[in-house]
Amino acid sequence: MVCRADDDIVPIIDIANMETRRPEITQQLMTAASEIGFFRVKGHGMSLDDINAAHAMSLKFLQLPDEVKSSLPMNKENFAYILGWYEENLTVGRLREGMLMGYDNKRMKGLWPTKDMCEGYREHMVAFMRKCHAVTERIMSCFAVGLGLEQDFFKEAMNPDDPDNQTAMYCNKYPSTKGKQFPEGALRIYAHTDFELLTLLFTRPGELGLEVCAGKGTSAKEAMTSGMWHPCDPVEGTITVNVGDALQYWSDDRLKSTFHRVRVPREHEYKGDRHSIAYFANCTGSTVLQGPQKKYPPITFPEILAEKRRQVGDVNRDEMTDEEKMAFDLNNALGPEMQPVDMTHSGKPEFEVVESCESGKPKIQPMVKGKLSPDLEHLRLQPSVSVI
Repeated sequence: MVCRADDDIVPIIDIANMETRRPEITQQLMTAASEIGFFRVKGHGMSLDDINAAHAMSLKFLQLPDEVKSSLPMNKENFAYILGWYEENLTVGRLREGMLMGYDNKRMKGLWPTKDMCEGYREHMVAFMRKCHAVTERIMSCFAVGLGLEQDFFKEAMNPDDPDNQTAMYCNKYPSTKGKQFPEGALRIYAHTDFELLTLLFTRPGELGLEVCAGKGTSAKEAMTSGMWHPCDPVEGTITVNVGDALQYWSDDRLKSTFHRVRVPREHEYKGDRHSIAYFANCTGSTVLQGPQKKYPPITFPEILAEKRRQVGDVNRDEMTDEEKMAFDLNNALGPEMQPVDMTHSGKPEFEVVESCESGKPKIQPMVKGKLSPDLEHLRLQPSVSVI
C-alpha cells in the first residue's frame, strides 16, 4: 500500500491480477477497511474514458434548467435512498445538487430523465453502474475471505438484477464558489457515514474538499473535532472506496464505517465546479444482515434506514436559516450507532438465530415478520419511511 502525503492517510491498493494475488490483496483490503475504513484502488479494470464519459453524462443532466430537473424531485419528507433530483442551498448560493438513481427497476419508475431532457442518460448510467458492480464484486469477495466466509458469500445478496436490489448511485454537482463569501467553516455535506455496504467514489483531479475522520471507534463527538480530519483528494486512475454501516454491522464491527464530509474550498484552493459520482453498493431489501460471530441481532437494510430516521428525527433543512444549517452541520454526526447483543443475562441471544447452512455460516434468507427481538421493534418501517 502507498500513501500520497503525510496528511493523506488513505492508502492506494492495486487489485489487478486478483486470481493470482488474492491472499496479498485480501490482507491489504482488510487492513485498510478495519483500520481506516477508506482506501483507493487501482488496477480495477475501469478505463479512464469510461469514468470521464460518466462524468460528462451526469453533468449533461445536472446542467439543465432547474425547472426541468425539478420534474424528477426527491421526496424531501422521507429519509435517505429516496431517488430523484435534490438541491441544497444557502442564501449566498447553492451548496450542491444531485441525482440519485437505482438500477432500472420499479424503484426508478417515473424518475429517469426522458429522451427529450437528456438523450441516452438512462442507458449510459445503468451501464456504468454495472461496471461499478463488477469492481464491487471483486472487493467484496476478498472481504468474504478475510471474514472467514466463502468467497462468493455476498454475491447472491448483491445481485443487481434482483428487483429488490437497494443499490443506488448519486451524481453530485457542487457549483463554483468564485465571487461568493460562504460562512467560515461551511460544509457542502456535513459529517456522516454511508449507510449501505460499500461506496465507490469517482472524483476529478484538482477538485478537493472530501475529508476523512480517522480513528478506530470514532464517535459522533470525536468526528466534530477538527484535528482528526484528513484530506482524501482525487488520484487520477484510482477509485476511492469506503465501508458503509451495513457492512460494519454485517462484519461484527471488523470493518469500519468512517465519518467523512465535504467542505467549502479554502481561499487558496480551486473554486470552480466540483463533480462526483458515488456508487452505493448494496444488498436486497430482504437480505438478513448478521455477522459470523452474531454480535448484533439480524436486521435488514430498510430497518437500518428506519433506525437512522429515528436517530436524526424530523429535520426540514428547507425551513432552516443559514445559521441554523451551519449549527446543525457542525454539531451533528450520523454514524453506525447500533447496540450489540446483550448476552449477560440468559447466556443466549434474545432473538431467533438466522438459519445456518451446512458449513455453519449464516445463510441469506428473507426477513420474516416477528424475527426481531422486542427491543428492536422500533426499527420496523413506518408508513412515512419509503425505501422503494
